[in-house]
Amino acid sequence: MSAPVPAPPPVGGPPDDPETSTRGDLVAGSLLAVLGAAFAVGAHGYGLGDFRTMGAGMFPFLVGLVLVALGVSIALKGARGTGELTVGLTRIPWRGVVCIAGAVLLFGTALEHLGFVLTVALTALVACLASPTISIIRAALCSLGITVACYAVFVLGLQLRLPLWP
Repeated sequence: MSAPVPAPPPVGGPPDDPETSTRGDLVAGSLLAVLGAAFAVGAHGYGLGDFRTMGAGMFPFLVGLVLVALGVSIALKGARGTGELTVGLTRIPWRGVVCIAGAVLLFGTALEHLGFVLTVALTALVACLASPTISIIRAALCSLGITVACYAVFVLGLQLRLPLWP
């Protein structure tokens, strides 16, 4: 019997190399806390009201506070060194960034012109293509499933009046 072949070292060096490793929890938690703070500050413009008569900004304000709390707890975990050690965090996954940002922009601009069904299908397809490992067939099947689920939830379940087709 031959000995098992050892796995190659991860891209970017060994996981305990301080120059190539970053505490992913510290970075992610900090970003989450900043995002939550932005939501909480932005919610003040809508009027909070009180807990008996909640204003339009109360829910986004509370969600922002929850995001800040979660972000701080995750960042502290990473700062203490108990978080997950992430290798290669310095490389930006541009395909994912472009596809997800493009999907959000596509949904926002195409809904009025293409209708709900086509917009959801295209948005889901573009978002699925953010993964470098997914095939176009699998992305199309995922897009179909998401479109059917969104139609069932928003049109049939919640009975939202949306333009379905162009």
